[in-house]
Amino acid sequence: MSKFFDYSDTEQPQWFQIKARDMSIWKPKGRVITFWLWGDSEQHIRELLTKKQFKDIEWIKPIGNTLPFV
Repeated sequence: MSKFFDYSDTEQPQWFQIKARDMSIWKPKGRVITFWLWGDSEQHIRELLTKKQFKDIEWIKPIGNTLPFV
């Protein structure tokens, strides 16, 4: 199965890079932004994005324990 559709929990906290539409910026259409979040799993990140009104999630990429720019 492709990792693109694998929503399994990793059970290990790590950084995730996300590209999604933030509906609180440039209302009513929103703004597409790329950012990083620390979370337990991809499902945990999706729950956080839903709470913060992010829509049109393009991708969520697991990065690991170290951000690439640090």
